[in-house]
Amino acid sequence: MKDYKLISKRIRTCKNNCIFCFIKQLPENLRPSLYIKDDDYLLSFMYGNFVTLTNVTERDLDKIIKYRLEPLYVSIHSLDKDIRRIIFNSKKSISGPENLKVLDKNNIKTNIQIVLCPGINDGKDLEETLLKLISSFKNILSIGIVPVGVTRFNKNSKIKSYTKENALKIINKINDFKKKHGSLKKSVNIFLSDEFYILAGMDFPEYKDYGNFYQIENGIGKSTVFLKEINEQIKIDHTADKSGSDEGPILVVTSEYGTKVIDESLNIILKKLKTAGKKIVSCVKVLEVKNKFLGGNVKVTGLLSGQDIKAALGEESTEGFEKILVPAGIFNEENLTIDGFNKKDIEEISSNIKIISEDGYSFIREIIFN
Repeated sequence: MKDYKLISKRIRTCKNNCIFCFIKQLPENLRPSLYIKDDDYLLSFMYGNFVTLTNVTERDLDKIIKYRLEPLYVSIHSLDKDIRRIIFNSKKSISGPENLKVLDKNNIKTNIQIVLCPGINDGKDLEETLLKLISSFKNILSIGIVPVGVTRFNKNSKIKSYTKENALKIINKINDFKKKHGSLKKSVNIFLSDEFYILAGMDFPEYKDYGNFYQIENGIGKSTVFLKEINEQIKIDHTADKSGSDEGPILVVTSEYGTKVIDESLNIILKKLKTAGKKIVSCVKVLEVKNKFLGGNVKVTGLLSGQDIKAALGEESTEGFEKILVPAGIFNEENLTIDGFNKKDIEEISSNIKIISEDGYSFIREIIFN
């Protein structure tokens, strides 16, 4: 969690009762900070946290405008009144879009998030919401669309996970929408999260298609950046005598979604380095860790638990690897995993563990040049 003490002794919390609220889907007895439902525009401005704008006052709006607190990150999900009532489960749900209009008219820039829920806001409503956002609002920098997260603790039967087939339909829907409304400049600022492409088994969009990567922390374009960094690092550092050395085997720890990105990275090494690449890749084993702690459709690397990593490594002969690479992205700003493991806890699992930055440059250096 963020060190909110630096901002205020009192965080403004969310008064909505969203049907997909991730905090309500967490197990009990985690550290208290994980249960804070923040909906604070200051946190949005400073850290990129998403807010609903349903609990801001007129005075708050005046402050945002006066002090130019932008860009803000705003969760919209839908502009339809009835669908918003279902999603937010709050009488004040309609105030969000109204407050967004006020900010937009006063030239406050925003990044919009739409959490898609199968059968609720991903049909005609999605198209109508997108069209209104790109035609009626002038200061939206990006619109990020992400699939709903569902853990094994979810108790709401209305919330379902996306399947491969449904993910493909969403990708095609967004592509068709952007082609149809290409005359509206803002249409190019609509992006799907990486999860949709992984679920559908499709290639990620090209680097140039993401613009300024306004929502990379929201999992939008992160994989494309990683793969671009892989290519760049090989071009910068590769020489025949550096690669293909007699290093011992390397174990790469990642998540179910992370496996696709790591596999693509290894394919790049094979293509770019040819014979040396084959030797390098043959020394790499990918350990895909399933998220049993949260379960459901939670398959991103950042939410891997320490206990799941420890269990997965316990089934490996870790002493046989020269190094075991664990992504730093599993830790928050306080260096804790979601279940409270710190870096020392992870490193103590095996003396071969090395925690590395979650970027392509670090990965390729560890695989090839270190």
